Amino acid sequence: MKKIILLLFVTVFISCGESTDKEKDVTKKNSIEGFWNRIGTIQLVNGVPVDTLYIKNSDTPDYKQIKVFKDGNMIWLNNFKDSLSPWKGGAGGYGKFSVFSKDSLTEFISHGTGGWGAWVKRYKDSLNVPTWNFGLKTNISDNNYSQINGPESKFAEYWERMPIDKPKTKFDGAWKRVYEIAYINGKAVDTTAVPSDISLDIKIMSNGRYTYQVDMTGMFDSDEAGYGGYGGYGTFEYDAEKKILSEYQEWGSGGNIVVNEPMTSVDNHEINFYNDDMFIQISKTSVGVLQNQKATARGVVYRRIK
Repeated sequence: MKKIILLLFVTVFISCGESTDKEKDVTKKNSIEGFWNRIGTIQLVNGVPVDTLYIKNSDTPDYKQIKVFKDGNMIWLNNFKDSLSPWKGGAGGYGKFSVFSKDSLTEFISHGTGGWGAWVKRYKDSLNVPTWNFGLKTNISDNNYSQINGPESKFAEYWERMPIDKPKTKFDGAWKRVYEIAYINGKAVDTTAVPSDISLDIKIMSNGRYTYQVDMTGMFDSDEAGYGGYGGYGTFEYDAEKKILSEYQEWGSGGNIVVNEPMTSVDNHEINFYNDDMFIQISKTSVGVLQNQKATARGVVYRRIK
């Protein structure tokens, strides 16, 4: 009888231990999820932090850089103006990511905007590879994390978690533009598929914040403004009863150099969900042109990236 009780105890103990390890692993991977704001740079000497240089105290206090991790996808953007390039705006990138521990993160960058989009395309084309991979040394906590971008780096990026702006909605996740629909006087007149190797439009939405990047290096030559693509960051609200998504863009990257105060410039979209993983947004404040047809409204179909 004692042997049976002892065996049962050991089995329960091991099972609890395994469950705890799994829970820790899930927590570890989820701890990086959400929106982050670059607040400074940590100076390193022989790998040891010696000083923190905050952006707000720098010569460029208006510099902005955000990053979002969501469901295995990530986007980062900055607002650094590039006056020497044809596209003038900041840079950004999109890719997948994997977290191995609180001190190990790998980003698999496949696309970008601005100068970074150009760099990524050259790298992929020269080596005939699908992504540019970055193994980063990180220190992830609940509200802050740092990343060292190379083993010999003398600096680490310092990030702060952005507070949750709104409750979770059915928009929360990573989305890819797959179709465009042109409307004239409320009637759909043309539908065009969006091939990823020509133009990759990714949007990530989470708790009232959104960011997007559109890589257009497959559509333009490197000396054209369109080669830099465009991206943007802002907040959103959704009226489920009226089916209206309101996006308040604050700033952008690539060819998007618009700057707005928070919640001051709105782009309203009529929304229709086909299912949980696909929706169409029809802009109420902008128009588009598809196949030389002047549209009075533009519909964009997004599919969830799983």
